[in-house]
Amino acid sequence: MDEILQEKTTAEFSSAGIHPWWLEDSSPEEINQLKSHIENLAHAGRLWGIGETGFDRSYPEFFEQQKELFDWHLNLSETFKLPLVIHNVRSGSDFLHLLKKHSPMMPWIFHDFRGNAELVQSLLQLHPKSYFSFGLSLDNSPQVRELLPLIPIENLFLETDNQKHLDIHDIYLRAADQLKVDLEFLKAQIWHNFKKLKPITQ
Repeated sequence: MDEILQEKTTAEFSSAGIHPWWLEDSSPEEINQLKSHIENLAHAGRLWGIGETGFDRSYPEFFEQQKELFDWHLNLSETFKLPLVIHNVRSGSDFLHLLKKHSPMMPWIFHDFRGNAELVQSLLQLHPKSYFSFGLSLDNSPQVRELLPLIPIENLFLETDNQKHLDIHDIYLRAADQLKVDLEFLKAQIWHNFKKLKPITQ
């Protein structure tokens, strides 16, 4: 949390949000302080995206606050026309409900996606600008490895989740092998996907 409040850089692809886990250890005053700071960053044009934010049903006692916080992030994403980076733990039906209620215009990126093919299809039907990102799970989840080829490649991203022991090149190699596509093709496709999220200004 402190790293957001101390953020003074103008990094080209910075994203900022309030993770649902933080509700357990943060006071309402601290959450409001973070909100104000993130809003200021957005107003100043210093954010590429909003989030990570979302729902985590491992923390049911905070679920109502998670919903309020997500609504705030969603409004920020739509107001400032910024992609939304989403945390989703056992909450697929909650996002489907939201998409039936709202009609977001900005892309949603489901970070470290662990859902199934049916959820992917439902999300894309309701919000074609949904993207699904994978990283460490390509190693430790057979279900994710089986799911990966079922994701439309134009809706795919790869990540390290800032885990220092992971090299993004290795993630790309594993994904290319699982998808049975050329590595350079995969790199070019994901770069194309990224450019679709938000215009890159020179």
